[in-house]
Amino acid sequence: MNDDHSRRRRRLLAAATVGAALFAISGLAAASAMADGGGPAAGNPPPSPSPSPSPTMQFTETPPSPDPEPSTSESPPPLGTIPKVTSTAPIAMPLDSVMTSLSDVDLLETAGELKARDCMRSLGFTTWTTGAIPGPSADKDSDLFDYLPSADATESGYPPALSDKFPALGASSQTAVSEDAVRAYTGTEATTASGAAVPDGGCEAEGDRQLKGTAAELPVDPRLLLVEAQFSALRDDRMQQAFATWSACMAKRGYRYDDPLSAHLDPRWAERTSDSPAGAEEKATAAADAACQQEGNLVGMYKALETAYQKRLLDENRTQLTNALSIFDTWVSNARAIVAAN
Repeated sequence: MNDDHSRRRRRLLAAATVGAALFAISGLAAASAMADGGGPAAGNPPPSPSPSPSPTMQFTETPPSPDPEPSTSESPPPLGTIPKVTSTAPIAMPLDSVMTSLSDVDLLETAGELKARDCMRSLGFTTWTTGAIPGPSADKDSDLFDYLPSADATESGYPPALSDKFPALGASSQTAVSEDAVRAYTGTEATTASGAAVPDGGCEAEGDRQLKGTAAELPVDPRLLLVEAQFSALRDDRMQQAFATWSACMAKRGYRYDDPLSAHLDPRWAERTSDSPAGAEEKATAAADAACQQEGNLVGMYKALETAYQKRLLDENRTQLTNALSIFDTWVSNARAIVAAN
């Protein structure tokens, strides 16, 4: 697997783990708006619910696939016990035992950036610092669909969806990054403006090579399996039916959404940051959303489906996951040494 493809896949994974940024929900801008420009929060009477509302969540971009290729089984996995979810407390999942920790993933990123910094400075960019070109960030493991507490929704609306997680390119405390530096970092040019030879794939890839050595890829990445299970759960017909029930519940309250993700990613507040308070419309929508989710135990159904898909993927990839964790542990040891030396 070449370095460019590897880096693109890691960035897709990072985006997926910080929220719903990977989603391509068809007709989002149009479908997300409430019927007739408002609902109960806007002072309009609740419209009658549409007959047999059906979800239109369509994923036009598939989640990143682990290596080897995931199961092609057409039959959905059997559904086990459906938990009653009433809080944001974590639920034990099958892949937990083979999951890489987010703190270790962050450590690898830090070490790779330190080596990339050394590479950039060797090319003449002597003021280059780590984080000069920031990527998606995550301070905790997140699911694609989480429990929404009624009290939080009523008081604060939705959790920030996107803006807090994706800093602007080049945003940093240092001097603005030059185009020549960006090209050297990403490897889009073979030489710098001053004639220095850029390593294959740029200094970003060189940092990875210095960190990982000859074992540049995992035979299978448990975090990619996690994302695959999440997407599979959301696409499952049983989940889609649960979304249809939720949509009918929302329609009774005067809101027209096909699924909770469309409500959360409504353009009117999807880009709101955590330092900006939610408005009355968002709070009212989120409160109705939370009530309908709890009424149908929506997150419980999702977690049951995610569990079923995780079990399948764990069984199919158990041996390679054991090998992957051994390689990952070596990377972590290397990263600790790099950070300690800096």
